Amino acid sequence: MVRNVQLYIEENYADKVSFSSVSKKFAVGRRNFDRRFIKATGNTPVEYLQRVRVESAKKLLESTQKQIIEVMYEAGYSDVKAFREVFRKVTGLTPLDYKNKYNRVAAF
Repeated sequence: MVRNVQLYIEENYADKVSFSSVSKKFAVGRRNFDRRFIKATGNTPVEYLQRVRVESAKKLLESTQKQIIEVMYEAGYSDVKAFREVFRKVTGLTPLDYKNKYNRVAAF
């Protein structure tokens, strides 16, 4: 069940994800769903979703010339402050600092 949820998150990270709906989709109660997910991954479903979104944003920041706001929307965020805080928590850098440090396209 957890692997199927991970695949679902990885395929739908840019959409609004309701974990109540996801747990119903996999016919598991919400508390049991969270408990099993944490046991298997070490992350809550929300933390896992955030990590998938940040990884997507990192790839875009490294390999495109897109604006930070475009990357934010493509990664599934609609709030600049939330995106910045989560990104910094996961990477230790702001999105702009990350782009300046790791963007391969800008060097050319």
